[in-house]
Amino acid sequence: MQMNKDSLRQGIAASTLLLGLYWLLALTACAEQRLLYDASGIQVGIVTDLSVDMDAAPPVINRHPVTYTPQEIRSIIGSLQVSGWSGMFLDSFQTPQPKPVFTEAELTALAEPLAAAFHAATLRDRVFFILRNPIARYETDRTSGSLFFRDDYLHVVLTDHYAFLKADPGGGEKRDPRDAKGMKLWVNPPAQAATVPDAKEPRWNPFETVHISLNPAEVLATKETPPVVAESSRQEAAVPATGQPALKADSSMPRAADSESDLRLQLRELTNANLDLRTQMKEQSATIEKLKAELEQLRSETTSGNSKPSSGRQAPRKPAAQ
Repeated sequence: MQMNKDSLRQGIAASTLLLGLYWLLALTACAEQRLLYDASGIQVGIVTDLSVDMDAAPPVINRHPVTYTPQEIRSIIGSLQVSGWSGMFLDSFQTPQPKPVFTEAELTALAEPLAAAFHAATLRDRVFFILRNPIARYETDRTSGSLFFRDDYLHVVLTDHYAFLKADPGGGEKRDPRDAKGMKLWVNPPAQAATVPDAKEPRWNPFETVHISLNPAEVLATKETPPVVAESSRQEAAVPATGQPALKADSSMPRAADSESDLRLQLRELTNANLDLRTQMKEQSATIEKLKAELEQLRSETTSGNSKPSSGRQAPRKPAAQ
């Protein structure tokens, strides 16, 4: 009996200790995150990077602070794309198509806060971001993740994206945090994802399954490289059809051309998204109609099966008169 009491006391003491450690770790985790920007549904801040190892030889640390300009940050993260699927039945039978991680409006809003956060971050920190869906503000799906510079690379981690709806587990339960919605990160050509040597690959935790690495210098070089112009086009540009000497190009013309190309790209993406949505709606409507037809057929078969015995039953014959 005394041993049972001692075991019970030890169990209570251990439970109390574990509970205290849990709250201590929770408070520590809260203290390690610092919010720097919070406006218009966008949050940017600094959080301690648990993959940093100061005791390693050589130490595993991040290359912070860095002083990239907002325009450079925009160019780098503007090359990111993501594919995935929503919690819809038909999405599991379709090939996911990559789409930009950030819209043009989000890139504009994120550029300065991210540049400021990277300037304030230390070698132990990451920069995190959380973006609310601008169309459905009350949805729980968010675009969230983190970024950090290490060695020659920018590592990007995506934990959620509001373009892909979470799967409904049913029963009022919350979404499984391991459900990454089948997301995969891509890099929009001509930029390319970096191949990181094993010795420099970060130590990812089990929840960081969606990540990609970039070489910022190479990405920026692809943005600055002018497009290749054919020789015939150059001659036509140098000598106008009217025979007049070519005028000096206005410095605002490339910017206008870039804006026009961006608008065309956005229109093309919206058109493709609209076509994809229409295709999904048609497929869903066809599936619903097919299910309705099968249900109606089952009903008719059930009705005919029940009516056969009653129709086949003959009325009793009257006895013949003597």
